[in-house]
Amino acid sequence: MNRRDFLLFRTDGPDRVVDLSCQKLFVHYLDLNSGFAQGIPESGMLENADWWAGEPPLAISTTAPEEFFRSVQKEILKADQLRIVDMEWMAQGDFRIRVETLIAAFRAAGGEIIYGATEESQAAL
Repeated sequence: MNRRDFLLFRTDGPDRVVDLSCQKLFVHYLDLNSGFAQGIPESGMLENADWWAGEPPLAISTTAPEEFFRSVQKEILKADQLRIVDMEWMAQGDFRIRVETLIAAFRAAGGEIIYGATEESQAAL
């Protein structure tokens, strides 16, 4: 999942605003913790293998949740305002702690927190 799927960057006058979807962030967080990993095909191994050699070992590429949340924090710290939507998805313990840590870091950096719906979701109503 691309980070842009749950972090929407826009400007509102002179302010840089980031919309953070807790729902989309939670789904990605579950993927990181589920053990689901993307296999990387190994090059050159199948061309020289005999037909009975079977499948090559799976090379796994994963992102640690800590590394992922650090990259999200780095992105949101570039904004002036952080609009948090879908707050009901923060009921999960460890996920809630991680999101609250992001919010605290943003607030400590002098950013403004806005809780509520995005303009796009309000327009859909």
